[in-house]
Amino acid sequence: MPALIPTPPNRLTLSALYIYPIKSAGGVSLPASDLGPTGLTHDRRWMVIDAAGRPVTQREQPRLKLVAVALEAGGLQVSAPQMPVLQVPFAPQGEARSVDMWGLALRGVAVAAAASWFSTFLGGDFALVWMPADVQRFQPEGRPYRSQISFVDGNPFHLITEASLADIAAQVSRPVGTSEMRANLVISGGPAYQEDFWRRIRVGEVAFEVVESCARCAVINVTASGERSAEPLRTLARTRLRDQAVPFGQHLVQDAPPAQRFGHLRVGDVLEVLEVGSTPTPMYE
Repeated sequence: MPALIPTPPNRLTLSALYIYPIKSAGGVSLPASDLGPTGLTHDRRWMVIDAAGRPVTQREQPRLKLVAVALEAGGLQVSAPQMPVLQVPFAPQGEARSVDMWGLALRGVAVAAAASWFSTFLGGDFALVWMPADVQRFQPEGRPYRSQISFVDGNPFHLITEASLADIAAQVSRPVGTSEMRANLVISGGPAYQEDFWRRIRVGEVAFEVVESCARCAVINVTASGERSAEPLRTLARTRLRDQAVPFGQHLVQDAPPAQRFGHLRVGDVLEVLEVGSTPTPMYE
């Protein structure tokens, strides 16, 4: 059973904070962010879909790695090599689009100007959709907390530590950084892979449950130039294989009743480990 423990002697702090407004596109580094029922503000609220309404990620289109996103007063500024800058409002007023989120039907709002932009850049028939506030998606049955989520794969928050990232980066033949791991919270201090055993933590004033180890896929192999490679997944498979999957980093939900899942995080917040387990946090299909 998990046990209550004191905070370890190594000071643990939130050293970086990221959101990824467009699923599978570039991240935005923030000094601070509000959070709500679905996670950090603006995180994965937009998504590229194909003609059938299915999600498009770097697994299918590695060139999404080249799409940079910046936050402006009224929305997103989206850019990519040899493409004009695309302005995307925070609350697009477009037509409704049906989204097939891996078998779950959702309603999205199409960003009209973005369809031709992404279709040209990726080479195909694509659209960009936004998830409005009145669309509610929850984790599937079988997940321990059924948290509300946006267009993320499965959980509202993702955490890695600098020490674990440094360990993997030292073993591979190409640069590997936070942009490959696509974490929201990056933690400094302490040894590598300590996070595998965390069960409950507090970052600043926000408490989290650590609910799932992150089973990695080929997205982390996409290079900075938008090309597929074998690393670091090959090295992780050699050094971190568990239950026929490759874990790296942890998924979190806010440790509060659903109606109270709000708060604020800022870089420099201290992380307290409140509870640990004797075995690594499980992975779910």
